[in-house]
Amino acid sequence: MADKMKIIISGGGTGGHLFPALALGELLAESGAEVLYMGSEYGLEAVQLPKMGIEPVLLNIRGLQRGMSLKSILMNLAFPYRFLTAYLRAREVIREFDPQVVVGTGGYSSGLPLLAAIRLGKKTLIQEQNSYPGMTVRKLADKVDRICLGFSEAANYLKKKIGSTQEIL
Repeated sequence: MADKMKIIISGGGTGGHLFPALALGELLAESGAEVLYMGSEYGLEAVQLPKMGIEPVLLNIRGLQRGMSLKSILMNLAFPYRFLTAYLRAREVIREFDPQVVVGTGGYSSGLPLLAAIRLGKKTLIQEQNSYPGMTVRKLADKVDRICLGFSEAANYLKKKIGSTQEIL
């Protein structure tokens, strides 16, 4: 009997990234896959997933603050430390779990698991459900193995040139 497929799904911060990750994970689990969720300690996933009986791996990462308040500036000064420690944790989890694929559904919490998976030579996939992809998706689109878009117009904003709808899926 073949081993169970193992998949890491990362994404969150907001419901717009978390709920597609949950829907995808539910379908994959129903088909027999072992699914591990990764997200941020500061995102919606940190609260919602445990309420649902799901124990995610939470990384110490949060998005860049766009304001100019003292609090925003201080939070951004901590970003390099958070980035490094979260990236190393994501690498560790990926090595231990040994997934066949790492899926990102967008948001800052999907960036580091995808980046770590790329560097570790794992298969990667981005699932983008918006017509205008967020910064994480735009930055990593040309580095992942596959992109699944909900709207073909989203391809216009990606560095990776997608020639047809067939290639998108």
